[in-house]
Amino acid sequence: MKSLTRRRILDRIILERLSLGRGVEKICLELSVGKQRVRGVRTKAISAGYLDDSGRKPGPTAVPPAPLPLFPDPIDGRSGRSSEQDKMLIERIEWIRERLTAGWKPITIFEELEGVGVRDVSRSGFYRFLERYELHGPGSTDRAPSLIAPIVHGLGETLILDWGKLRDVIDPATGKKSTLWAFVGVLGHSRYMMVRLVWTNDVATTCTAIESMLQELGGVPRRITSDNPKCFAIHADRHDPVLNPAFSRFAAHHGFVIECLPPREPKKKGKVERLIPFARRLFESYPEEFGSIERAQAHISRKVAIANERKHGTTCEKPIEAYLNREAGTLKPLPAVGYEREEVAYPKVRRDGYARFSNKYYALADEWISKEVVVVATSSRVALYGSGRLLEVYDRLPEKSPQTHATKDHLKKPWQKLEEENEGYLLIARKIGPNAEAFVRATLSRGQGFVDTRIIWGLLSLDKKYPKTAIDQAAGIALEMQTLSSRLVEKLIKLTQAPSAASPSPSNGPAPKFIRPMSVYRDHLGSVG
Repeated sequence: MKSLTRRRILDRIILERLSLGRGVEKICLELSVGKQRVRGVRTKAISAGYLDDSGRKPGPTAVPPAPLPLFPDPIDGRSGRSSEQDKMLIERIEWIRERLTAGWKPITIFEELEGVGVRDVSRSGFYRFLERYELHGPGSTDRAPSLIAPIVHGLGETLILDWGKLRDVIDPATGKKSTLWAFVGVLGHSRYMMVRLVWTNDVATTCTAIESMLQELGGVPRRITSDNPKCFAIHADRHDPVLNPAFSRFAAHHGFVIECLPPREPKKKGKVERLIPFARRLFESYPEEFGSIERAQAHISRKVAIANERKHGTTCEKPIEAYLNREAGTLKPLPAVGYEREEVAYPKVRRDGYARFSNKYYALADEWISKEVVVVATSSRVALYGSGRLLEVYDRLPEKSPQTHATKDHLKKPWQKLEEENEGYLLIARKIGPNAEAFVRATLSRGQGFVDTRIIWGLLSLDKKYPKTAIDQAAGIALEMQTLSSRLVEKLIKLTQAPSAASPSPSNGPAPKFIRPMSVYRDHLGSVG
């Protein structure tokens, strides 16, 4: 950071504390600056109208937003003097600027100075000339200059998150190589930094890491800012991303707003982007032998705590002090009830209209067939989402339950409703034979109510007089004739074979148990006569 930029930032910090009514000596102790510096800022602020005459309250003039300077920059007395080398180079400044814009390296331009009549210029003098006239910018990058103003966050406004690869480690138990990721969070105002080591960025791991950060902060910011990983957004969009339902429920429980930044614009969360290389630097001292993730987390937490105790290069404040003194009191309180852990899956709806989750199947409308949905499940409920909206909610089927499919009434197909409403009829018909079951199904599918029921009972009651094989055979013939009539079935049975022996005729077969033979009555009549 240039000394001029540092002076502007420090002037702004001193003015903020003066406007809060703090004394000169207290500001000197907090910022480790001299009294003359603080009094000088107070005098210039009163004259500019930023403070009232007492120097302890805001004045009538509004303070210009950062990074604009509060006061005119001091003039360097050396700027009025120039050396012979500087005079020769200033005559060729347009030539130098043109080469820099064309992409020449500064050392190449220095080597070609003699060709344009500039001699006896040292290399260090040439580089000081470039620095003095701010000529390092042209040609240093092919990108257009950024027009994005510095992003200033208010107290307790946002927690900015990002993932970054920390290093590849060898699992001592399996011997396999795995990637260890750093999940970094930083408060936008105080720059208080937190790091959690994770193996993956799925929803469960991410929510656990964020909850751990909120516990460390002791409160909840108004917003959480990140890019568009799938655990945050199902579909990224520049204007209106489709949020992950599981993370939306987590945000609603804790009371913060989700901010998914536009794709491919990392500058909008530069405060955390710059910390990814810094986290790798903090982890450099960790030994090559990995050990465990708990041991690695303890190491990085200790290093981050030291980093939060050091002055930040931009704010010139210690992040831990800025957080405790100003930002901690502005956070919302943590929820009184802990968040219930949820399982998340992204199945594709099968052609039969069911989405599979945990070896169970849950029905959805036909319009979602072959489309991906989001399943968010607790221990007792299963919620299915599609395109950011809730589709269905089911009671979760237990793992050991014999039931494998769950279907709501409005999603059932006609054949499914027929099965459930007429299970008794179909069971009796199935015992007679497949043709009888098909006869009953065909009759029920007509939907004629009691008329159909009478025909079905007429068919099912035939087993009292005829064998089941004969009934089943006749029912098949009736289906081929496309006539659903129990009377026709009985006629077909009589035409194909005699009645069953199970129905005794008056002319043959053994006498019933409780019927007396005719000889008894003859004897009785004879005795009476």
